[in-house]
Amino acid sequence: MTCPPCGEPVGAKDRFCESCGANLLVARTPAGGPLATVEAGAPCVGCGGANVGADGFCEDCGRAQPAGRDRMESDLGLVAGISDKGLRRARNEDSMAFGTAAGDTPAVAAVVCDGVATSDRADNASQRAVDVALDVLLDAALEGKDGEGASRAAVARAIEEVTALADPSVPGTAPSCTYVSAVVTPTEVTIAWVGDSRAYWLSAEGSAEGSRPLTVDDTVAAELVAEGMSEEEAMTVHQAHALSKWIGADAGEIEPRTLTFAPDGPGLLLLCSDGLWNYLPEPRALVDALPGAPTEVDLLPAASDLTRIALELGGHDNITTVLVPFPPKLESSGSQP
Repeated sequence: MTCPPCGEPVGAKDRFCESCGANLLVARTPAGGPLATVEAGAPCVGCGGANVGADGFCEDCGRAQPAGRDRMESDLGLVAGISDKGLRRARNEDSMAFGTAAGDTPAVAAVVCDGVATSDRADNASQRAVDVALDVLLDAALEGKDGEGASRAAVARAIEEVTALADPSVPGTAPSCTYVSAVVTPTEVTIAWVGDSRAYWLSAEGSAEGSRPLTVDDTVAAELVAEGMSEEEAMTVHQAHALSKWIGADAGEIEPRTLTFAPDGPGLLLLCSDGLWNYLPEPRALVDALPGAPTEVDLLPAASDLTRIALELGGHDNITTVLVPFPPKLESSGSQP
């Protein structure tokens, strides 16, 4: 066995790498994101074709093959995700981070943030937020802390980090982002969110609960509906889709909303930015877009299919899709790392 970060040999019962100090009970996406590199002979990320030229463009669909933040992919087995720049945006301001912790309360944790495009350095805000929040969630899992308390602490840490990016000499441009996270254990799922990035529960066929959204958008329209206005009327209000809550130095005092539930059977948890759900807002449409039943799909190909559909439908925004199966097949700290 070798240490994932540094590649040095480790023992089957080691908790930490003696060479670099990495915690061997934790596997996670790298800080800064799983940045893409263009590989010779790789299929086109847009159409899947094999005719990618030496100039980096697909000869079938014409799409430039992404590098860096343009297309980030990672598959840790128990969780996988893709973040794609889309077809219309100049850069990818979405970010994702996820990992597993084989502690006393083994867990999968994932975070998706969508940089607010009208703010300064939105990509930095979203990446800083997902990285620090994931650290909090994984550390809490290793220490056996409850998911809801850990989720609130993760949001608080993300708020601190993003707020620190603001330049007080340039008012009105504070780096900002939305936020959604999940902590998944063998018995329950905890969601936390700020803004309009979403979480969905995609259930196995026959589940009594059924597939459904787990979050309610923090937008002007959603706030008006909560106060009693009809959805039809709320959607006609000026800036109906504008955020009512976000993470940033200009956001004021923010408390995340949280939800903890114990699924009645197996299923699939989806975290995503509005680049996906704007095209597939209904749970049924998301389930139909999967390459198989929610409990049977391979995670990264399923995330790729959802991303491809969003691109085919216009790709007007950055698209981030993270999938976590429930129940996760986790090992406790007494097992090999």
